[in-house]
Amino acid sequence: MNEIISYLEKRGIQFKRRGEECIMNCPFCGDTEKKFSINVLSGLYNCLHLNKCGVKGDFSSLQRHFGDIPKKLKQRFLNENKTNYKKPNKEVLPIKPGQKNVFEYLKGRGFTIETIKHFRLGADENIVKFPYFKNGELTNIKYRNILDKKKTWQEKDAEPLLFNRDNIEGKRIVICEGEFDCLALFQYGIEAVSVPGGASNMDWVEREWEYLETFDKIYLCYDNDNAGKHGAMEAAERIGLWRCFIVELPRKDANECLMQGIPKQEISNSFNNSKDLTPDTIVDPLYFQSKIHDLFQMGTKLFGTPTAWKALDSILKGWRGGEVTIWSGRNGSGKSTIINQVILDLAEKGEKSCIYSGEMPPDRYLRWAIIQQSKLESPAPYKIDETLHWMSGKLYIVNLTDMITPDKLLNDFEYAARRYGCKHFVIDSLMKIQINENDEYNQQKQFVGRLAEFCQKFNCHIHLVAHPRKSNTDDDTPGKVDIKGSSHITDLAHNVIVLYRPSDEHKEKSAKKKATVSDMQLYVKKNREFGVEGKIHMFFNAKTKTFRGIDETYL
Repeated sequence: MNEIISYLEKRGIQFKRRGEECIMNCPFCGDTEKKFSINVLSGLYNCLHLNKCGVKGDFSSLQRHFGDIPKKLKQRFLNENKTNYKKPNKEVLPIKPGQKNVFEYLKGRGFTIETIKHFRLGADENIVKFPYFKNGELTNIKYRNILDKKKTWQEKDAEPLLFNRDNIEGKRIVICEGEFDCLALFQYGIEAVSVPGGASNMDWVEREWEYLETFDKIYLCYDNDNAGKHGAMEAAERIGLWRCFIVELPRKDANECLMQGIPKQEISNSFNNSKDLTPDTIVDPLYFQSKIHDLFQMGTKLFGTPTAWKALDSILKGWRGGEVTIWSGRNGSGKSTIINQVILDLAEKGEKSCIYSGEMPPDRYLRWAIIQQSKLESPAPYKIDETLHWMSGKLYIVNLTDMITPDKLLNDFEYAARRYGCKHFVIDSLMKIQINENDEYNQQKQFVGRLAEFCQKFNCHIHLVAHPRKSNTDDDTPGKVDIKGSSHITDLAHNVIVLYRPSDEHKEKSAKKKATVSDMQLYVKKNREFGVEGKIHMFFNAKTKTFRGIDETYL
């Protein structure tokens, strides 16, 4: 529950929800005309009785006014994508009586003049204009050609927000797939919002995260086709299965229902019979029938996202969702460096990552990553900024270098998975996880078990650095059983990768034997999915901080 809404309800204050605002009588001036509003996201308020009152303030000052000890709003995720969205530099004028072609088109889709005015639609020749507002300010305009429905576009670099968000009241919100569906539901007596980029686009989730947190129930009323069903489920998984309900309409979408004269009661029944997404924990084998058929038909797609090295792909078959990979190796073997390279390679392939580097401050970690990504040992200031902008929206950093509790880390990871769609998570290292030393092995087992569950829940991949035990000499090649701590660490993991950096003496011996002399050897010691293990020779470029395999020429 949103903190501000919860506070007002506990205080017994009568208010009316309107978009991001709670409208109520001013508690400062005795207003009886509901001229006072407080934003449920920022906590900022003001009274519109300017001559009589005009008070302004924040959530803390409101609590103090009621005699309560102020409680701060919970801190939001700090590493937000600082994209500079552009707002339209023009208005959307109401449709004029002379624009009969557009008006007749809208009328033919079943829309009334009241509906057209409510959504403040505009027109330009054969184009319908859908204005998007946020707190009363125009943020985007979407266009649709009435002669060719495939020709739709919107303002360039506009903020991806929900259409009609300012008109939503109460504790529930209905999200549909298109603007016309939004209009149709309004005529059925249901105020709804629609997504800005179609069923498969999830960009809006990040921007609307705090706004969606203010609702107890979210009804997903997408198109009743494969794309719509898939999009609704993906949205539900991102914004929280526990509060989402899937609505199945009697026709393909709400506008088609309106055009075909489906009565209001039948639409109401669809919402009353909406399906909650509470997971079934015990099922028979037939429940997985379609998924099993899909697995047999996937072929090489079953392998996962390719790694940065062909030789590693031949053994591991890529990075798969739902798996935990343990990385180990002696100090200086290159664990952090090679994981950086993995994450940057994934970013190039469109996969977002969230990183907790408890052994290196974020600025130093990013300095290393900039060298790797730019392939420059001393990049110019403009190149540093260029690379940071490239990383923005692809990498998210847990801004802590202290010990961290499992709960705090997994809460942050869940936030990044739900809001930003992160699919890879790095924990560097297990030694930085705060556990009770008196029950160390058992708590390590529980923690890695929770990581495995997290990966399954969000279909993501976790890379966990675990240091090896001390050995007699640094030339001893560490194996799976040499990882420091509980044996459950590797038992519960899906993959185990061990790095070994040979000494100069070892290299000389290899050269005399005419064996391959490499800077680092990567051992795949466990591969649960395919059972293949092996060794890969890696070569290191000290200037660019990057590794390459024996059959790769780039650095």
